[in-house]
Amino acid sequence: MQLTKQYLTDERQPEFPYVVQRGLGDLDFSDVVAQCMAIHYRLAPVIQEWLGCPVLYTLGWIDDGTDTGMFKFDDDFIADKLKNGHAGGTVNLHAWLTLPSMEVIDMALATTIAVINKIPEGYGRVLARPADGLDGMAYKPMLVGPDFLRETGLLVEWGVYTL
Repeated sequence: MQLTKQYLTDERQPEFPYVVQRGLGDLDFSDVVAQCMAIHYRLAPVIQEWLGCPVLYTLGWIDDGTDTGMFKFDDDFIADKLKNGHAGGTVNLHAWLTLPSMEVIDMALATTIAVINKIPEGYGRVLARPADGLDGMAYKPMLVGPDFLRETGLLVEWGVYTL
């Protein structure tokens, strides 16, 4: 299916780093490693305002052609977390942003892989393109929105109150 509207156009690309900085501030490469949930949660409303379209906070895994995939989880994992909550520690899932055009914005994956594997030329790389234009990998969405994270205790939001 060919979707006609593309949001991440060549004309918008020069603006992208400034939009990200407005949403996240100044981050070092090490600040991005394994922080996909927080980064994309904070960035979603900023990207939505910039592009003027709904931006979906997406949780899932990445099919990299291996048996295990990257951050792979299934419906049993989801059911267990919803029933028992999250006991703490790291969790094996991935977050990214999805646009109505099925374009994917992933601020964390490339930099995380580069930092862990000590590949400096990958530091700061961002994946922002149509999902069907990826070679050697496929994003596998499982959940949309932050509700799962809230219900399982994976996301704790702090309110700011004034007296």
